[in-house]
Amino acid sequence: MSSRAKRLVGLGAAALALAVLAALAGWALYGKPGHVYVRIDNARATAIEPRAGMEHEYRLDGFSADGAPTEATFQTERVLREGAYLDLETKPLRGVVGWEEVPFDELPAPVREKMGQGA
Repeated sequence: MSSRAKRLVGLGAAALALAVLAALAGWALYGKPGHVYVRIDNARATAIEPRAGMEHEYRLDGFSADGAPTEATFQTERVLREGAYLDLETKPLRGVVGWEEVPFDELPAPVREKMGQGA
């Protein structure tokens, strides 16, 4: 193989690697959001060194919309309401990017079944 051909193969491989990295970055930043549902248990919150306005970290057991168990870790600027149900918006690689408090009856049926009103 000539040096010119080797150079072209190398450039092609580098271009392919850059395209893959760009696709992964786009997926991580803009990929389809997911949802995890949790119930606030302030005993599972810890104070953290403040950064970007966040002062507390929660590590809670939660469920995906189909009822599959999952663990969720996220940070907040304040202690949240004990027993509140949250819909956590997640993104690939980034984790939790937002949350919203929701009433129990607005949780997906499989999640309500797993959590139970008094759980």
